[in-house]
Amino acid sequence: MKKLFILGGGLSGLVAADKLKKDFDMTILEHAPFLGGLASSFKLNGEEIPRFNHHIVRSNKTTLRYLKKYHLLGNNRWLRIKMAFGYDTKLYNINSPIGLLKFKHLSLWGKFRLGLFGLYAIFLLNPDRISDEKDLDEWMNKYAGKEVKEKIWKQLYGRNKFNISLKNISAKQFAHRLYEKEGYDLFTYPEKGLQGMIDGLEGDIRKKVRVLKSTKITGVDFKDNTITFNSNGNIHTEKFDLILNTIPIPELLKISKGLPSDYSEKLSRLRYVPVVGLAFGTKDFLNKKMYWINLFHERVHVVYQHSLIIDKYKDKVTWCVRYGGSEEDLGKSDEEIKSLYIGTLKKYFPDMDLKWCLVFRERYAEPIYDKDYQSYCPKYTSPLKSLYHAGIQVTFPKIRNMNVALDSGEIVAEIIKKQENLRGSNK
Repeated sequence: MKKLFILGGGLSGLVAADKLKKDFDMTILEHAPFLGGLASSFKLNGEEIPRFNHHIVRSNKTTLRYLKKYHLLGNNRWLRIKMAFGYDTKLYNINSPIGLLKFKHLSLWGKFRLGLFGLYAIFLLNPDRISDEKDLDEWMNKYAGKEVKEKIWKQLYGRNKFNISLKNISAKQFAHRLYEKEGYDLFTYPEKGLQGMIDGLEGDIRKKVRVLKSTKITGVDFKDNTITFNSNGNIHTEKFDLILNTIPIPELLKISKGLPSDYSEKLSRLRYVPVVGLAFGTKDFLNKKMYWINLFHERVHVVYQHSLIIDKYKDKVTWCVRYGGSEEDLGKSDEEIKSLYIGTLKKYFPDMDLKWCLVFRERYAEPIYDKDYQSYCPKYTSPLKSLYHAGIQVTFPKIRNMNVALDSGEIVAEIIKKQENLRGSNK
């Protein structure tokens, strides 16, 4: 059997391992002490709570298939969520025409254009008609108008999401995000949590796949096909036939030798936006109606009231996150971040009764989808027969979510099977 090493134990890597476990001598190398990446959970007072914000919508067919496979849905509820803008210490319900009219930071014409743009996104938008090179600034001027672009999307997607100019952001990727109609779909969260899916995948591969957690990869040499890693304090150097990379491209480039120089140069253009966030519990809901709250001109960018979707925890669980610009928070202490972020939240929720609070950081939360991304991003295959990629860095222009990550793992497994002239899928 050929030896296949999977770099990273997130959802894409786990699914690919499950699909390929009968065909390869396989090893998963994961730096963290746990599997699942951003989809993983932590334990607190006997409860499993997701590290970062997650929800399931009806269109997430692959995610739902895996949740059903591992019997995790239970008697979950499907809800239509409410979204709000947070501006200058006040919340505005943007699902409601009345709430939108009360939003005083747009002119009457701007409110009309924003509502019209929402209808366009729901009923007429076709992202495939947008060229890969089209920038979001130009596209937004045409379909949403300058005022809506400047006052809404420049803040929410330019500043908060990527911290770059709309002129540099891919209109096509943004349109695909709108096309998902996430804000208009029905939401749920599995009654038995997401960790069961990760544990289920790990259990399915355990007998066939070597899984090494808390493992640091120190070198991948594509000329002599060797990989070096530190696991439990022991240095190992082993031969490989294939590498499936699911770790962020900058980390792969740091440890790789023997990649074609033009390929390395192209991949080196990838940039990522980090995320710094809090998962916290309060005695009561911050707001009894709004699940998803986008904040303007604040250090915290988004608030998700997880317990509004599934109210099963001892406390009301909420996440707040910062994406664009959070590089400056990566090196701050937990106490500094708590002080800054909770301070922001108390401007909007002065009566919040905090029970517990944990800080989470991820340097590579999502690629920055600039308008040239398609020209240099990795594909599932590479110029080397020994190297494949999976994960959200190869799925442009799709949005970043668990469904796309799971799909990516299945797709790359089929590609590897085809390239290696193996039998079809073993679903």
